[in-house]
Amino acid sequence: MEEKVCPDKAQLLKKAKWAIRRSYWLNHRLPEEYHSVLVNLECCSLHCLRVCLQNCSLSAEAEALLFDKYVNDHPDILRDYICAHGATLALLSRIIENKNLELLECFLDRRKYYCETFILPLDAQIVLVESNDVDFFQKVLNLGVQLADTAFEHLLQRGNFEMLEVYCPFCFRKDTKSYLHNQWFNVVFQHHDMKTIELLLSYFKLTYEALVKLVDTGYKDLVATYFKTNDVDKDIQCKIAQSTHKKLIALYLQNKPFGKTAQLALVKSGYKDLLKMHYLKYGLNDEVIVFQASLNFVKSYLGV
Repeated sequence: MEEKVCPDKAQLLKKAKWAIRRSYWLNHRLPEEYHSVLVNLECCSLHCLRVCLQNCSLSAEAEALLFDKYVNDHPDILRDYICAHGATLALLSRIIENKNLELLECFLDRRKYYCETFILPLDAQIVLVESNDVDFFQKVLNLGVQLADTAFEHLLQRGNFEMLEVYCPFCFRKDTKSYLHNQWFNVVFQHHDMKTIELLLSYFKLTYEALVKLVDTGYKDLVATYFKTNDVDKDIQCKIAQSTHKKLIALYLQNKPFGKTAQLALVKSGYKDLLKMHYLKYGLNDEVIVFQASLNFVKSYLGV
C-alpha cells in the first residue's frame, strides 16, 4: 500500500526541497527548520547533503542527528563537517559518549588553529569527566586537552581517583609553589578523601585554613608528614605562630623550627610554653632574643 503523506508534511517537504536547491546551487544559508529534512535525505541525495554542508552549519539537534545517522556508514561526512564548522555541545557529547577519538581530534585540531585557551569547551570537559573512562580520558589528554578549574573541581567531586592519577602528572608540575585552592580542598575534605589529598600534596602546598581543618579533625600524622617534607613559606609560618591554634603551633615545632619572622610572631603571641619549646629544641635567632629582652624590659617598665 502506498504510504500517504499528510498535507502539512507534504507542504514542508516542498518548501524544504526548494530551500535545499537554493542552498545547493546558490550557496544560500539553509533555514533551520529544514535541517532535519536535509540530514534525513527526505527530499535530496547524499551528494546534495555533502555539498550543502560545505556552506551551511546545522542546528544542535540536527548535528546530533547527523552523528547518529552517519557515524558508522559515512564518517567522512562528519569529519568534513567538523573541519568546516566545528561542533556544538550536542555533537561533542555524542562524540565523547561514543568515545570517537578520530572525530574529537578533528574538532580539537580546528580549535587549535583558532588559538583557544582551552581547546575543549567547558561543557564538553564536564561530559568528558562524567564518562568515567580512564583509558579514553588519557587518550584525550594526549591530544592536548586540559581541564578548566570548574571541570577539575567537578572531577574532584566525582571522586574518580584513577582519572585524577592520570590527570595530575599530565597537567600539574611537582614541587610547585602553588597552593591548593581552598575550594578544591573543601570538596575533597567533605568526602574525607585523604587518599586524594595525599595525591594533591605532590603538586600543591596547603593553605593555613586547610592545615587547621586537618588538625582539628584528627589528621595530625598527615600534617606532621607535610611539615617534614615541605618547605613552609614564611607567610604561612607567621599565620601559624600568630594563631590561637596551639596544637598546630606545637605540631609544627615538633618537626622543624620557625624562621626569624615567625619566631618574632611567636614572641608577640605570648605563648611562653611554646617559645620555651622552640628555644630548647632549636634555639632562637639573636635578633629575636634581643627583641624578647627589650619587650620584657618595656613591659616591666610599664608595669604590664
